[in-house]
Amino acid sequence: MNLIQRAEQVQNETKPRANTAKRVGSILLDLANNYKNIVIVNDKNNLPPSVDGIIYLSPNVTYIIASHVDLEGDRIVTSGVNNILGKSSETSSLTSTGLGVGVPLITSQWTLVLESITIKDVDTAIDIDGNFRLVALDWENVNFNNIPNIGLINTCDNFIYDTGAFLGAQGLRFTGSIGTVAINNSLTRGIGALGDIIKLEENCVITRRFRIIYSSIIAFSNTIGLSIHPNATLPVQGLILDTCNFAGGSTYISGISFQDNEALFVNNVGITNSREVSQYYMNGNVTATTVSEIGATYKVAGTTTSGTFTSKFTNTDNRATYTGNVSKIFKVVATLSVESGNNNIIGVYIAKNGTLLTDSEVYITTNAGGRAEACTVQSLVVLEINDYIEIFVENDSAVTDITVTDLNVIID
Repeated sequence: MNLIQRAEQVQNETKPRANTAKRVGSILLDLANNYKNIVIVNDKNNLPPSVDGIIYLSPNVTYIIASHVDLEGDRIVTSGVNNILGKSSETSSLTSTGLGVGVPLITSQWTLVLESITIKDVDTAIDIDGNFRLVALDWENVNFNNIPNIGLINTCDNFIYDTGAFLGAQGLRFTGSIGTVAINNSLTRGIGALGDIIKLEENCVITRRFRIIYSSIIAFSNTIGLSIHPNATLPVQGLILDTCNFAGGSTYISGISFQDNEALFVNNVGITNSREVSQYYMNGNVTATTVSEIGATYKVAGTTTSGTFTSKFTNTDNRATYTGNVSKIFKVVATLSVESGNNNIIGVYIAKNGTLLTDSEVYITTNAGGRAEACTVQSLVVLEINDYIEIFVENDSAVTDITVTDLNVIID
């Protein structure tokens, strides 16, 4: 059977299967019709001969793993850009019986495409070093099965992992400069041993985003689901967990909180989701806001306290500064009580970046004793990073100081 006949056969075999498997057959047929750099691997002997336990793949060659292939103690080193494709993660696999502890099954300093294959039953699966050239890792329908140490990815432009599974596997580690990590529609189930399913190491710098969406992270016993070293670097709201299910009863996330600026956690089950929200308040304040002119506005004076659940904001005295990276509409509500001269008319405003929001304007009148009951001001406002909210007051009746005794501001 020639290569084109074999490709057509694979395409026909995969018709009842998922779209990913169908695409593999299509890729096979296209490559077979146009290129000669394709090798179908049914066993170890179809690969280049081992040299001192290392099988050096030929550069720019696509290897089709057509069955369950055991390298019998040898390991793979890529010598250029390679595609390692299987028919399905159920029917195509790579292992190496007798491979030593800590020795990676696949080592690469190049772009590497993996698709529709299972890597199984070794101590360490991969060692990727992208320090020498721009490396992209596009892995789809790839399973890691019974692997205590998936391995290290040191510097790459993109790591895209889609519709895969860690089945009793953990220890996927990132270090160096990483552009984007995107894990989509996948299952990651650890082995329960001490360690992490996924970890950002001390020197890891994520320059764009780290994203896990529509996936499950199952950490049980002593395993941590996702671990972020305190010295790892992430962009503001660059750690995205969206519609994920965390289960297993162990520690799900270590080294980062939902309240940290780097975190953008939404619609997840098993962890606390993030929220851009701020609260600051003061009670029994005696510091007066100095009034120098009738009808002029002044920022409310006093020492405010930040609320417990403030997230993506930095609060100082009567100021909430937005530190999130997502521009959005917020509702600002402030409740306050004031004291001033007898029967004085007091105006109250919300201000953005020092500019009054006129739609928030409210007037109250102090009584004969100089005190007003509580009033509320509110507004809708678009905030971008470093925008800030404050509360201002004015005295429209006299040059008499105003004391805001109680203040509660919520931005949500």
